[in-house]
Amino acid sequence: MSSPRPAFTLHTSFSPLLSLYDTFLLDQFGVIHNGSQSLHGAADCIRSMLRQNKRMAILSNTSSPASSASKRLTRYGLHEDMFAGGLVSSGEECARFVREQYCRGCLDDDTDNGAGGSGGGSGGKRRAMKALWFTWRESESQNPMQFLSYCEGSDGHEDAVDDNNLVGIDVAKTVDEADFILLHGSEVWRRCRESIIPGDGDNDMLVQDLSFLYNEDFSTLDPILEAAAARNLPCVCANPDLVVGLPGGVVGNMPGKIAQRYENMGGSVRHFGKPNPRHFNACLENLGFALDEDADAKSIRKVAHVGDSLEHDVAGANRAGIDSVFVLGGIHANELGLTPTGCGERDGFVILEDDNDSDVPDGTSGISKNELIVKLQSMFDEKGIWPTHVVPSLSL
Repeated sequence: MSSPRPAFTLHTSFSPLLSLYDTFLLDQFGVIHNGSQSLHGAADCIRSMLRQNKRMAILSNTSSPASSASKRLTRYGLHEDMFAGGLVSSGEECARFVREQYCRGCLDDDTDNGAGGSGGGSGGKRRAMKALWFTWRESESQNPMQFLSYCEGSDGHEDAVDDNNLVGIDVAKTVDEADFILLHGSEVWRRCRESIIPGDGDNDMLVQDLSFLYNEDFSTLDPILEAAAARNLPCVCANPDLVVGLPGGVVGNMPGKIAQRYENMGGSVRHFGKPNPRHFNACLENLGFALDEDADAKSIRKVAHVGDSLEHDVAGANRAGIDSVFVLGGIHANELGLTPTGCGERDGFVILEDDNDSDVPDGTSGISKNELIVKLQSMFDEKGIWPTHVVPSLSL
């Protein structure tokens, strides 16, 4: 006899959840914004929760350090002071790991391929370890050099390692000279630390487009990854997401896909961020929750994580032992035949209590609740991941 299917509750808006939970951990992309603009209703919903004394934190798989991501909240009509638990990012955790494991350097004759920088030889001069660096292009929202400096602690961050052996990181120009892979972004292979002047032929040679972010084309990446796997280079991945919804309905392919490809070649990858329970626990600790064996389980029951990825948000919340709210208008919308949440005055779709479409506003699609439940049950069964609640978007 098969085990009963886990139950979930489908809501037509976020409003009913406000009476069920005191604390919300919020995903960013696909829930609050699309990387450019605030999504429908999200900022108003957050302000409403703040007025009702709900405690919030942002839990994100962005590869940016938390401080950088927090400063960008003003673009979306929000401020970091609204979030009692601050912003916890996978990029922050990755940078801390790189700082502790790779910034101490290695000995000149070390042949351990960067496995912690402990040094396999003796009597050699200590040198900076070299990263095979996949990252983003420099833009208003992306600052690769700032991330590298953050890894090294050279920006004066309070978490910098107090160690005289810190020697920083060099950027490898070839796979053969690399000690490890720093998978920060999925747009370019950057082979220098210097600032890049667009259009300069010499500089352009040092920042190679991977043709992957928008095309999922592995033809440039595969030879690089195969050579790295042959050398057993360890990889650290700052953003484990596979895809992200970008403005205009564009789907972006993320570092997690590259990490997955490298693992399939036999490479070793250290992932940071959701769905790892460590990521959730860091957020809960920021909010003052005790997570030891004597912790009050009732208080955790009043916490819910809100996200649009089944594999990262919902699966991670399940592993962390907290309830989850699955947002339909994010990265799985197209898979369900729904219109993704946009930045306009209305949701991309409405959930109808019956098949009567007379209640559907102009410019919006409608789907009956029963039809949607059948689609959701099929998706959750196929993926083996079930949320606690399902909503169209973060809107009341």
